[in-house]
Amino acid sequence: MRILKLILKTLLILLIFTCACVSEQVSVQTVTLKDSKIHSSYDWSKEELWPVTDWALEELSTTGDAEYLDDLEKDVILHLNMARTDPARYAHDFIEPRIGFFSGMVYREPGQSTLVTQEGVQAVEECVSYMEDTEQMNPMVPLESVSLAALDHALDLSLTGETGHIGSDRSDFSLRIERYGQWMFSIGEVISYGPTTGREIVIGLLIDDGVSGRGHRTIVLNQNFRMVGIAIEEHPAYGNVCVIELAADYICSERDLYINPYFRKGRRDHYHHQDQ
Repeated sequence: MRILKLILKTLLILLIFTCACVSEQVSVQTVTLKDSKIHSSYDWSKEELWPVTDWALEELSTTGDAEYLDDLEKDVILHLNMARTDPARYAHDFIEPRIGFFSGMVYREPGQSTLVTQEGVQAVEECVSYMEDTEQMNPMVPLESVSLAALDHALDLSLTGETGHIGSDRSDFSLRIERYGQWMFSIGEVISYGPTTGREIVIGLLIDDGVSGRGHRTIVLNQNFRMVGIAIEEHPAYGNVCVIELAADYICSERDLYINPYFRKGRRDHYHHQDQ
């Protein structure tokens, strides 16, 4: 299995320069405008412009027992599941109406920071068309171990102020995920910088403005992914950074993993291992 992973990783490196296809391992990121705000708690019920009350929230909120996630991280997973379980409806409810807030390449939504896009309305319309033709899929469930892999990178980017998928220790996302268990079939990582609500984080990944091949969207709407890990930390340049890891299947490490409660500010040594 280890040899197979290395072969697949090598193939991905070769393919990434010639096409944007999703392989057994995929890695993309998204960068948005700098935003000095960071939210660690988010109340979706206050979003009158974008109501979610008509959605099956109990079924889609798979983070009920995930005490290691904060409200914003749970909100991201909720919107991921909404977009995956009914792509066409999500596009009509949350993406298509955005067209009315554009002036050329500039997106201005009431109460939100101004966003200067690269493609304007064209990318939004293309995203809606794509999601209308996308089959419905099952919601994803969060995994604590996979969230630790996301947290490793989010903390690293928070401390260094860097962007990208390679950590300061030269780790890539597959290595970080393998620290806490064994992944199977396929894994992926997407990173968002700046947005401060779950809706905006997920929609940014789906529209994929300015990204050739729409790699983020491909990963978010990959029906093979069943498990998700997430971590959001402050970022010195963009306000915050959201790291999302996705896996088709995953087996936690055979060691007892003790995880201290997640603290949103100032935590660095938030977990440790207890060997059997």
